Amino acid sequence: MMTLHSRRTLIAAAACALAAGALPAAAFENKDEGVLEKEIVLGSSQPLSGTLAYMGKAVDEGMRTYFDMVNEKGGVNGRKIKLITYDDELKPAKSVANAKLLIERDNVLAMVGNIGHATNVSAYEYSSTKKVPTIGALSISDLTSTPPRELLYVLPSPQSTETAAYIDYAVGTLKAKKVAMLYQNDGWGKPAYDIAVKQLEKHGMKLVEAQSFERFATDLTSQVFKLKQAEPDVVVVYALGQEAVQFFRSAEKLGWKPTVFGAGGLNDPKFVELLGKTQSKLYVASYYDAIEGDNPAIQSFFARYTKTYPKSAPSSNALMGYSAAAVAVEALQRAGNEPSRAKVVAALDGLKDFDQKIGPKITFQPLNAGPYSRRGQTGVALMELKGDKFAPLGGYIDPVKR
Repeated sequence: MMTLHSRRTLIAAAACALAAGALPAAAFENKDEGVLEKEIVLGSSQPLSGTLAYMGKAVDEGMRTYFDMVNEKGGVNGRKIKLITYDDELKPAKSVANAKLLIERDNVLAMVGNIGHATNVSAYEYSSTKKVPTIGALSISDLTSTPPRELLYVLPSPQSTETAAYIDYAVGTLKAKKVAMLYQNDGWGKPAYDIAVKQLEKHGMKLVEAQSFERFATDLTSQVFKLKQAEPDVVVVYALGQEAVQFFRSAEKLGWKPTVFGAGGLNDPKFVELLGKTQSKLYVASYYDAIEGDNPAIQSFFARYTKTYPKSAPSSNALMGYSAAAVAVEALQRAGNEPSRAKVVAALDGLKDFDQKIGPKITFQPLNAGPYSRRGQTGVALMELKGDKFAPLGGYIDPVKR
């Protein structure tokens, strides 16, 4: 039987432990920053409706599949991950409203996996004032990461490597003599145009025709007609979703079967379904290993993904969700038992050659390290549409050395 002296001794020892901060790790809480005793709250803003809903849905499902896998193993340092996602329709104003809800009402530790250039940058203008980092922003526009923004960590590889790879392959391998371009007239499409122009100059060439369109355009007939008139060997097309489908449909109506290099994001089963049969050739950059390949991490992930979401097809967009979630988990692990937004930022700044297992290793650097300090990966692999699947054409192309 415990004596009164023994009880007092135990109470005194517990008091000393409390004073020394020797609490169990999971007892730490910082609810204002989304850290609870047994849970970490993250937020995301995705186009869950509208023309790119298939992308937002796949990214969100990909993230949730990865987080569920981590949670089943006990979470991160004893805490499960909770993801809250709101629909922004890929509209900047809605992405800002979502950021406010996630930060002010839901008290998220960080944003994760947000799609789009304009939506990410608009939301960041608000979230950065609250010192909330965005982990794994999913935009290939160089403008999303150039200039580097302190709390905006961007995935995947940018247009400066993707578009350059397109031009080099078209000229060097396909021996194209005439290159034309169609691009979306915004911060996502314009940089691709500028990069294409500069890369062609290196080959002593110029675009034979360039046409632009506004986001959410419903008719591209005029632009496609002018492109066809230029008789290009290759057309670089920076359009996604229905706008990309419109390009191919308009070309078919004109009896044109162009060879196309399409923006990364088109190598997705949902886009192939939207496109249907086409007699045009389509090349697309990928930021990850082939979906139908033998990478065991991808095979394992998609086995779990299709079991959880049986109506969804494995896709490169789901892999983008995987990538963003993997980086978030790694940052949280490095942030330790008492995570905070500041500790997550410090962890990301020191993230070098992180093996995401599904593609090129990921590196972030301190803000002053250079133009790619806030761009996690820079390598791309080219793929060609064969039937209803994309076949890789070789290894990763990465001109950036860090």
